[in-house]
Amino acid sequence: MERVQFQQEQMLDELKDLVEKGLFTEKETKQIMKKRTGFETALVRRVAKKEDFLRYASYEMGLEQLRRKRVERLKLPRGPATVSDYALVRRQFQIFERGVKKFKSDVGLWLQYIQVAKKEGARALVGRITARALQLHPNNTSLYILAAMDELDHHSPSAARTLLQRGIRLNAESIEMWTEYVKMELEFVERLRRRWDVLGIKVSNGGESRGLRDTSQAIMAEEEDGVEAEYGGDAGADARRQVMEGAIVESVISNAAKGGDAAGRAVWIDQGNDIGVSFAGESAEEGAGPPARGASTGAA
Repeated sequence: MERVQFQQEQMLDELKDLVEKGLFTEKETKQIMKKRTGFETALVRRVAKKEDFLRYASYEMGLEQLRRKRVERLKLPRGPATVSDYALVRRQFQIFERGVKKFKSDVGLWLQYIQVAKKEGARALVGRITARALQLHPNNTSLYILAAMDELDHHSPSAARTLLQRGIRLNAESIEMWTEYVKMELEFVERLRRRWDVLGIKVSNGGESRGLRDTSQAIMAEEEDGVEAEYGGDAGADARRQVMEGAIVESVISNAAKGGDAAGRAVWIDQGNDIGVSFAGESAEEGAGPPARGASTGAA
């Protein structure tokens, strides 16, 4: 019960602040204290359940939503942040943190924690949670995909690509992983096309092909150093042409067709044939083994 009492003491400042701002009455804060005490008691019992953590977190989410609605309705003037402005969200994170420490093997709980952190805009926390979750569950494809999508949402395609490549190395037979990788590369090419249109950079139809490795290096440099510097001159025109012609996407599909089981290879060979990818004599019934280690855009 000492843990429960400690948690009660941590609540006093934020509840007092809520009353002083006129967001909650003293009667309501007493009810909040009573409700939280019940949740805390459930968490410290000998056999705590995952549902206890989820119910507690759900209650805090509802409380924060109510606080925000009342702030908006009362049109409180903006000023320096006080403890009640962030305490309810912080408590949600603390509840999930306690939950994942107790139920480390529950991937669903990790995913919920990540989603809550994303919803609250805690990007740094999302990165830390995802890294810890992947250390414990390196073969869970959902974690890699969620982490990569978060990086894409924050305009970090290089980080997203690295995450998916790492996931594919450990889960080479996952059609879902390869599918997300192809989708990401398609979205990346479309983003580049729009950016080049805005900057007035034209794609050349001529020029000698310099190989997919050069194209990939050019793209990575473009992300870091800027379009104008990297894609100037003949080499830049050739790289742009290869990108727009789908060289990277073709390479990913080709590597996907070489890895995994027979069913997975058949899926990707059929997909590749639809867009004209050459598999050097392979058929849907016969694959060529795992991706080459040196492939620059595959899972190497």
